[in-house]
Amino acid sequence: MLALTLIKMVNGSSRYGGLAGALIVAAAISLTASVLVAQHLYLNYSLNNNYISDLGVGSTAPIFNTTIIFFGALLVLAALVMLMSRQRYRALAFLVAGIGGMCVGLFPETTGLPHIIAATVAFGSVSVSALGFTKVFKGKAVYYTLASGILGLAIILLFIPQLLGVRINIGLGKGGFEEILFYNEVIWALVVGASILLKRI
Repeated sequence: MLALTLIKMVNGSSRYGGLAGALIVAAAISLTASVLVAQHLYLNYSLNNNYISDLGVGSTAPIFNTTIIFFGALLVLAALVMLMSRQRYRALAFLVAGIGGMCVGLFPETTGLPHIIAATVAFGSVSVSALGFTKVFKGKAVYYTLASGILGLAIILLFIPQLLGVRINIGLGKGGFEEILFYNEVIWALVVGASILLKRI
């Protein structure tokens, strides 16, 4: 019912064009707040040595897993609005990221491979989308989205050896790498969401 309502809103009036942007902004803010709260509550959480996904196991699991599923659902709704507005590339970008996000919450790290696949899809789709948005942004913002995409993909590539047991340590630790990737992509989503909301793109 909610999806149908959103479709009618988009078809019925152009003034709802910023709705997708608002959903993306809400998704990014809620997930960031959840991670910060969960990190505070998680016993002896280390920014260097703990993955963010560690928050999805144990006492902080209800907070993290519920919020990241909610995060993914908001992105899927945003994608639906974009699709009905004939913004197909934008819709695909956030649809894949949203599904990946929901699967991260549904398959915590204790599930092994399913979680790794979900996290790779979520992180990877955002970084690839950031590169694709060089065709959407204008002016200096093009350089920002390009740099964000390159940084994201570079960090993802650095994770591959670690999954194979090869530790790459430049003073950040496995958790430090992921923290940079996470905040790089959340900030990018906020910029995109705000730009859509303000009708800049």
